[in-house]
Amino acid sequence: MISRDTLFLIRAPFEDVALEGAWYCHDCAAMEGALLANPHWARAIDVRRLPFPRPRNEIIALIGEMNQGMPVLVLANANKAPAEARRAEGRAFLTDTRAIGRYLAAACGGAGPHP
Repeated sequence: MISRDTLFLIRAPFEDVALEGAWYCHDCAAMEGALLANPHWARAIDVRRLPFPRPRNEIIALIGEMNQGMPVLVLANANKAPAEARRAEGRAFLTDTRAIGRYLAAACGGAGPHP
């Protein structure tokens, strides 16, 4: 059970054993930028930065093995989910960075993604 909306991001930088070098997730970096533009979001929700390798058990426990990609915003109240939210394990969640930004701007105030 989660009591607040929870945003999961890949902790950067990370290594991918299949590729040489250090990396960051483009979509997670976009969300990190949105959090910098809206620091009050991080006080209103839980932000969890997880390592890159799978399995990502903390996410799996909430929305299932098929939905462990990041970024993902798991909503505390599925009844308040926007129409574009996906659903699994009785929870609503958003995976699109623009949808996450729109939701957080509406729910918490601040700047959302430019159309």
